[in-house]
This record gives sequence, structure tokens and C-alpha cells, in this order.
Amino acid sequence: MAVTGVAGCTAIDFQLERCPPKNTGTSVEVSGTLPGGRDTTGGNNDGGRDRGGNARDPGAAAPDADDECVGALCYRIPITYEVGILRPTLTDVASFAPAGLGLTDEPDGVGIVGMPVNFVVTATTHEQTGELFDLPVTVRFTPDSVVFAYGDGVTRTTADGGRSLSALGLPQFSATPTSHAYAARGTYTASALVRYAAEVDFGSGWVPVPGLLAIPTANATIDVLEARTALVDRTCVEDPAGVGC
Repeated sequence: MAVTGVAGCTAIDFQLERCPPKNTGTSVEVSGTLPGGRDTTGGNNDGGRDRGGNARDPGAAAPDADDECVGALCYRIPITYEVGILRPTLTDVASFAPAGLGLTDEPDGVGIVGMPVNFVVTATTHEQTGELFDLPVTVRFTPDSVVFAYGDGVTRTTADGGRSLSALGLPQFSATPTSHAYAARGTYTASALVRYAAEVDFGSGWVPVPGLLAIPTANATIDVLEARTALVDRTCVEDPAGVGC
């Protein structure tokens, strides 16, 4: 990472902490003065003009008459060094992750063969502060997708955890982006995985953590039944006491 001078700051300013380095998280800016020379960033009485006219910098401007340093000590040199950047993994931030959520099915615990059962997982963004690598940190988890496993060998990946039928304004047994219709009667155990994208902030901005962290929901048990109808010669409106009414 390159280190560049801070305009108006001398080495003495840095030593007295009048002009501390600027750390943006991706670069650090510092300043300095060469031995016997002047501030390399313009923080002196020459208004920040480069001085030179020496063997190291033949193309530099000639020094003024009142220059306090001339010759080989009046020149600029770039200063560069490498700074390690913290790169947490999913394993590092797993302890900050949200707890597992519940899985809602509609209608509650019951389904009918061939008719959709709606499933909902209410996943939201989760932030938690603490310490990581002995440094204060904020970790943020944002839901990326949800993988539903319906218990009959069928799975579906959706962009979110879905919505309730009432929120969608739909009647029971309506198809939704997260619903599933069972082909046979029986008792099924459904579940889901919420996949989160993680980011960390050590005080200088959010940094993404590679990969997705999958957190399982609680299970939901669904008893799937068969619906049978009987033919009658009149409707239930016409004969409320008729068979099947």
C-alpha cells in the first residue's frame, strides 16, 4: 500500500500528533523531512514548492536565494510500505451469526394431497458488535437466499423466506414462490437453510467475508391427508341437510 505525504504537515507535526496519519482502511498517509532538508509535503515557508537542482533530481526547479537547504539533501523520495489487511473467514465470524429461525407452514401442520402448503421463514439483517483478532468489530449478516427441504426429497432455493398468505392477500392452499404440493399422503418433516452474506467493520468501513454462512431453521411437521368428495343431487345451499353438507 502506497504512503503519500499529507499537505501542510511536517515531521514535527506528526511527532507532536498535531497532524496524525490519515487511515482510510485502504491507505495510510504520512509525511516526513529528509535529514538536513525541508518538509517534503509543502509544510514550510516556500509554499510547498519542490526544491532541487541537484544531481539526484536534475530536472527540479532551481532553489530560491533564501533556501535553507541546497544541494544533495534537497530532494523528494517516495516512501512505500506494505500493510497487512485483516481478512476474516466465515469460521472467524460464525460466533456473531444470528440464531436459527422457525419455519412456518400454512395451514398449520396440515396439508392436502396435490394442494400447495405455504412455507415462510422470516429472515432479517443481523448486526452484532464484539472483538475479533483482539480488535473491536461490528459484524453484519444479510440474508442472501433460503433453501427449503420439504421432507419428500424435493428442495427449492428462493431469494427470500417468502410471505404469509394473509400478507399476500391469498386464500388457503394458494400457490406461492415458497409453497409445495405433496404427491402422497403421509407425515413429512420440512426444514430450511438460511444462507447469509457476512461483512465486518473494524472502524474503517465494511469489508465482505467470502462465502455464505448457512444456518438451519427449526423443523416443521406436516400431516398430508387426502380430500374426498361425494356427489349429491342438490347443492348444500339448496339442501343444507344433504349428504356431505
